Amino acid sequence: MRAAPLLAALLLLLLPSATQAAPTELTVRIEGATRTLFEGPILSDGHDVEAASDTQPRPCDGTNGGANPAPGPTPTAAAVDAMGLVGKDFDGRWYPGFDDYFIQRWGPDREDPESGAFWGLLVNGMLTPVGGCQWQDGAGDEVLWVYDAFNGRSPLRLAAADDPSQPPQSPAPTAAVEVGQPLALQVDSYSGGEGEEPTIEPAAAVTVAPVATEAGSGYETVEAGSPDAVTTAADGTASVSFDSVGWHRLKAQEDAGYIRSNRLDVCVEPMGGGTCGSPPADAQLRVPERYRNPSPPPSVLRPALGADLEPAPSLRLGRLKLDPRSGAATLVALVSGQGRLRLGGRGVRPFAAGAGGAGRVALRVRPTEKTLAALRRSGRSPVSLRVAFVADGKALVKRLGATLRLRVPSR
Repeated sequence: MRAAPLLAALLLLLLPSATQAAPTELTVRIEGATRTLFEGPILSDGHDVEAASDTQPRPCDGTNGGANPAPGPTPTAAAVDAMGLVGKDFDGRWYPGFDDYFIQRWGPDREDPESGAFWGLLVNGMLTPVGGCQWQDGAGDEVLWVYDAFNGRSPLRLAAADDPSQPPQSPAPTAAVEVGQPLALQVDSYSGGEGEEPTIEPAAAVTVAPVATEAGSGYETVEAGSPDAVTTAADGTASVSFDSVGWHRLKAQEDAGYIRSNRLDVCVEPMGGGTCGSPPADAQLRVPERYRNPSPPPSVLRPALGADLEPAPSLRLGRLKLDPRSGAATLVALVSGQGRLRLGGRGVRPFAAGAGGAGRVALRVRPTEKTLAALRRSGRSPVSLRVAFVADGKALVKRLGATLRLRVPSR
């Protein structure tokens, strides 16, 4: 069992009480062009970041563009912290209109516009609708940056077959088996964007192989040609065994149509049971230097916000929760304060709700009669949602495309 919660608690006691929130434990994974550049749990929080080609630090705490009312951990800041732990940097282009970086490079791997290989961001298995400085992470989230993320490839998920978690939820990072005994594995692929129901399928004919970890950088390479590599069956299953005790590492290899999986660290116990000791150091909670020796809060100020001014109203749309029994759904809106919300759009009935203050508001998405008829015929129907938040005399509007579903009885 990891000592991460205890370590995190001790660190938080050492941190000064400032307006900056305490760092949060996240899992960061950066899948590069040919190898994994970083993988594991770290402490991170939103903070200023500066790309290698930029001329100044930029804020990156989730309040960018008014996306969230208060600072917090973000995928870009977390990945910057992660790369800093292995002595590497990043590059990107700052877009003032989005108040965010467009990431061009993590460590050694730069985008390749000619082949359409760009960096993309997933959080908890879903592509995010906003940039990595606008999106705000919660404790325990998995941040995944992927090279060549938009060429139709689905991420792979590797887990022990008895792992109770379901994709795209992150599986347990470790498993245990006695030496010489088979360990059953399950490899799935998943895809989808924020607000969509994920598509999950077993990954057939995928290679699961040992992982070589490069000294110094910690970069991970899947040894697909290893004699210990195995291939998944049509249902995504495979079985491996080990002839030596201790910690062993596995990944599902990046194959045609797939992005390589998370790493599974396997404790191979002596026959009759035993322990492997603590997991490898890079599988334990790592703490960037900035949180071990915190400096005073950064001095970067936003021109639009003075010390005595209230933040502008903000609206963010959360995940759409479908109800296949009725064809309806619930959409969570995150607002910065008191106001009025109105939902409408193509294929749905109008809905209104009040917000008494900053927080979450559940909006009911109900199909029109025409949409409901389409649902009864085929079980699914695309809709276009429009959410308006009216506060302080200003109206903010967000749009979202989605597909409603209805469980149609088989004839």
